[in-house]
Amino acid sequence: MTHAPLSQAQILQLLELARLGTWSRDLVSGEVWWSDEFRALLGMGADEAATRASFLKRVHPDDRARIDRELDAAYTQDGDTTLTFRILRTGGEVLHFQSSIRIQRDETGGRPLALGIVQDITPQRQIEEELRRQTAYLTAIVNHLPQGITVFDNQLRLQYWNARFGEVTDVPPEALQRNARFEDLILYPALRGEYGPGDPEDLVRQRRALAARFKPHRLERTRPNGRTHLVEGEPLLIDGRTMGFITTYTDITEQKQAEASIAHLAHHDALTGLANRFSLYARLEQAIADARRHAQSLAVLFLDLDRFKNINDSLGHHMGDQLLMLVAQRLRATVREADIVARLGGDEFVIVLHSLKGAQSAAHVASKLLAALSAPYALDTLDLHVTPSIGISLFPDDDEDATGLMRNADAAMYHAKALGRANFQFFTEELNRRITERLKLESRLRGAIARNELALWYQPKIAAHDGRIVGVEALLRWHHPDGGLVAPSSFIPIAEETGLIVDIGTWVICQACRQAQAWQSRGIAPLGVSVNLSTRQIRDAGLLTTVTETLQHTGLDPALLELEITESTVMERPDTAIELLRALKALGLKIAVDDFGTGHSSLSYLKLLPLDRLKIDRSFVSDLERDPNDAAIVAAAVSLAHNLGLSVTAEGVETATQVERLRALGCDELQGYHFSRPITADEFEAFYLAYRPQP
Repeated sequence: MTHAPLSQAQILQLLELARLGTWSRDLVSGEVWWSDEFRALLGMGADEAATRASFLKRVHPDDRARIDRELDAAYTQDGDTTLTFRILRTGGEVLHFQSSIRIQRDETGGRPLALGIVQDITPQRQIEEELRRQTAYLTAIVNHLPQGITVFDNQLRLQYWNARFGEVTDVPPEALQRNARFEDLILYPALRGEYGPGDPEDLVRQRRALAARFKPHRLERTRPNGRTHLVEGEPLLIDGRTMGFITTYTDITEQKQAEASIAHLAHHDALTGLANRFSLYARLEQAIADARRHAQSLAVLFLDLDRFKNINDSLGHHMGDQLLMLVAQRLRATVREADIVARLGGDEFVIVLHSLKGAQSAAHVASKLLAALSAPYALDTLDLHVTPSIGISLFPDDDEDATGLMRNADAAMYHAKALGRANFQFFTEELNRRITERLKLESRLRGAIARNELALWYQPKIAAHDGRIVGVEALLRWHHPDGGLVAPSSFIPIAEETGLIVDIGTWVICQACRQAQAWQSRGIAPLGVSVNLSTRQIRDAGLLTTVTETLQHTGLDPALLELEITESTVMERPDTAIELLRALKALGLKIAVDDFGTGHSSLSYLKLLPLDRLKIDRSFVSDLERDPNDAAIVAAAVSLAHNLGLSVTAEGVETATQVERLRALGCDELQGYHFSRPITADEFEAFYLAYRPQP
């Protein structure tokens, strides 16, 4: 069913019903026509002339000049134009209007017209103004919240943020731009990736994935003053077609500091800050479990201050507390950071030492504690003296649980007090005896160089092909004034553990180079001299300087000095060792790997080392005549060395048969009791002058 077109009168009635005023203007004659509804909207009488001036008279004074210009512009251009303006009614009422203008140009040559529709949009503007007021009110509230607030869309692009957000998270103002990505603002790598639009089902899956991944998160910010601030972000999912997230960011630094303070008070002694009894037992049980899992030892040291009660009674508890705090500081400074230091109460302390090599390590720490705690304490105008008594129990030797170890260490501490105080005692007497002997040996070793108790002995190295003496290995000996010659196996480990080996090693290098040069000055042909380096020396930053200065001071040809290292020494820190050995090699000296075949070396590292020689361990030489496997190992080592451009020295040669077999296998040098035991420098000089090669 079709309807007849609406008449002009009907159209005007519809416009009047919709409260839409209409108007037109002949762009040639300037004649203007206004509808009755338009006049009513403007508040004009039916007899008032329809002129531009009468219209502008009712426009708000602040809008007149603009509307006058915009009307002229609308009449001169094609297309539609929309104008917004205010009408000032009698009585001061202000109404908001919107006028749409279309220029009608007749293609047949008719007169051009400007046609317009005017609508009262005051209700919409009132709603918009109310929304603006409400938005400003809410924005003011949000900006004054202590939390940072953000709104991200479903692709995690920033849409809104309050002023507090940048302050809380330290995001710089220049980064706060609309559509900035979440991960670019706060560097949250777990959320990298795009979530673009797709088909409806795909969009739902993407939104679910995004919601699952956008979880509460924590940021750690370091301020310019060095203080660390913690910020917690809590997202809230927004449902709807344009799903996104509102997130609050709260500075939880003070909260976490308070929690940490409470936790610290629960596990630490209030006076000294050390672990308390409760924390000690929990951590000791964990340390025992770790030691059991890794097949390691640990020690519990129970420490009590001698005659502390006298200080408390005579000087007062205030002075006693100050003394206890100083004792705690010294305890903490004397042991490793990983070790446990606790105060049980009063003047009783406990130290738990992790990853011990043995009882001697515990004794070494106990000696350091005795020295540290026995030094004077400056309190006010007084110098106080106090000494500790220390009891030691070992896991797993003395017991395997925390209660037993604590009980045994406590018993050992009372034994130390019974023996006169200011000492330490182990739980077992036999261990006390051995440790005491070792400590005496260590104490004597510390002054061995100054007392001229150390000496170098030399063992000749023989060229395999013609039997000539081509060098010597310098071997350290210690003449103890009470016990005579001390076996290297007894004192070298002590020197390694205490670090004395660095000074002793420096003395050995200087003495060996000086002796090699002295032999030359007495007419002996230049001989190479080999010196062993320990693991501690390889780690010593001054080794390169020591060797350089020694060669300069003694005048020895660097090519005559050979430094011997073991496989285990190299493999402890291979990259560092390689760098150091290359620097030493650049001086012109030689590098040898001692005891080859007994360590756990990697051939990939071996080929990178700047070596000149491999020394085959005596364990492969001793059974060379009876065990074909040893012969095969020696042959393989010789072949490997020669292919790498290295010479080979066999150690521990004791028989003529071994000499022949080693020559046949291609060894370059031989060393062992078959030729000579280690002897003094004077003895070697006599041996050299009397020696006749036996090819």
